[in-house]
Amino acid sequence: MTKPPFLNTKKTEKAKLEPLGTLVDNFSYDNKIVRNFAYATAFWGLVGTSIGLLAALQLIFPSLNFTAETTYGRIRPLHTNAAIFAFVGNGIYMGVYYSLQRLLKARMYSDTLSKIHFWGWQSIILMAAITPVPFALVSLISGAVNYPFKGYMKYAAVRFLR
Repeated sequence: MTKPPFLNTKKTEKAKLEPLGTLVDNFSYDNKIVRNFAYATAFWGLVGTSIGLLAALQLIFPSLNFTAETTYGRIRPLHTNAAIFAFVGNGIYMGVYYSLQRLLKARMYSDTLSKIHFWGWQSIILMAAITPVPFALVSLISGAVNYPFKGYMKYAAVRFLR
């Protein structure tokens, strides 16, 4: 009875292992979308931090409230949204796109869908930052503004386009 090759204890005999198969999947992970979200995370982190610094300085030096658009009451929600949704949101998506491909050992289904997700998220963040704070949906939900929804959105769109 012969021993299997991995049980050979003699140093002169070497175990010969044959390859299990010749079919090898060659694919690469979609690191471009991960890199894009990493750059966006860094960019929005700097934006959110600088807006937070301005808000903190306005508390110390009230003379830094230059115009109505840059008062503390309008800057603080902008800083909070930039820090939470822009910085943290992009960081979460970056981690999801990085780890999901490696955990599943598969590439993302479509690069086009990944790009749509990236640019859609950036445009949502940008629209939220540009749209004046009184026209945020939160003011509708909280009851601070008593406009019909359609009229409210039309007015916000007109204000945005000006």
